[in-house]
Amino acid sequence: MNFPALKNINEFPGSIQPVITEFATKFLENLDDNVLAILVYGSAAGINYTHGVSNINVAIIVNNLDFAVLKQSVPLIKWGRKHKMATPLILTREYVMHSLDVFPVEFSEIKEQHKVIFGEDIFKDLDIPVKDVRLLCEQQVKGKLLHLRQAYLDIGSNPSVLKNLLLSALSDLVPVFRQLIILKGEKPAGQKEDMLGQLARIFSLDLQPFLAVYQDKSRKIKISSNQVEAHLQNFLDQLENLSRHMDSL
Repeated sequence: MNFPALKNINEFPGSIQPVITEFATKFLENLDDNVLAILVYGSAAGINYTHGVSNINVAIIVNNLDFAVLKQSVPLIKWGRKHKMATPLILTREYVMHSLDVFPVEFSEIKEQHKVIFGEDIFKDLDIPVKDVRLLCEQQVKGKLLHLRQAYLDIGSNPSVLKNLLLSALSDLVPVFRQLIILKGEKPAGQKEDMLGQLARIFSLDLQPFLAVYQDKSRKIKISSNQVEAHLQNFLDQLENLSRHMDSL
């Protein structure tokens, strides 16, 4: 099959344009006309991409998804991992349309920030119920609060492990924070630091623990070992404060 040229490649940072092009081309060659669309979402599709730190997130929409498709894709995904390509989402259109109430935050995030590089844009006009977004946000905030408390009881005060927990927790919560801002009727700021400040303002939170963890994750200012426990305490306090706002959304 002769595929049309990829589109929007020049809208990505120059350092990752060749990787995205080769990755998409390999999938098109491998899966042939089973591919309905390929899109890049997340930081690589916005203004928060940091070369060598951020992953490149890709979703591939196929007409048919069986085990053979998964098996065919494994070598390509191994190649992609060497170039900071996250394991792609491989989905059918039917799966997306029938899972909006199950993954409302995840699909809302893709809808808000993605660039189609091949095929049609099935995310652009998705109608994701607000009530499902709100419920999942509440589950994520309260679930993360419970998880971090339990992890601290299991781990104790091991600074390196606790810091990794905080880094992972913030990564998981950033999409939730963006959706909470939207639920309050505001447009999330593009820069993550500004978005975190926006969240703190809207919900009367202390920005400091979120900002400290984000700056460590983005390799700007490292959290020292003797600061980790204090940051964890404040992080937990702010999640507790945020969880109290859930019922009023």
